[in-house]
Amino acid sequence: MRRLANLVGGWALVVVGVILIPLPGPGWLVVGIGLLVLGREVRWARGALIRLERFMRRHGMRTSLRRLIARRQRERARRSAPRVHPSAQPMDSH
Repeated sequence: MRRLANLVGGWALVVVGVILIPLPGPGWLVVGIGLLVLGREVRWARGALIRLERFMRRHGMRTSLRRLIARRQRERARRSAPRVHPSAQPMDSH
């Protein structure tokens, strides 16, 4: 169910972003966010996201897609790391 939601949401964002490209607004950014969502489920979307980021930089558009990707990777690593309750940590003796 979650995979389907990611695919539908990602494609919806990509389509809306493509529609917004000729209009004033963040069309390319919306496409990038759609690819970011699709990249969770589909490998080709990750490569397309990198190519989109290069295109945006080459044409002088500011982008924070790399920061979004890095944040997503940190959150994923944090979720997969074993959680230890603070009270289970040994106290330092001074």
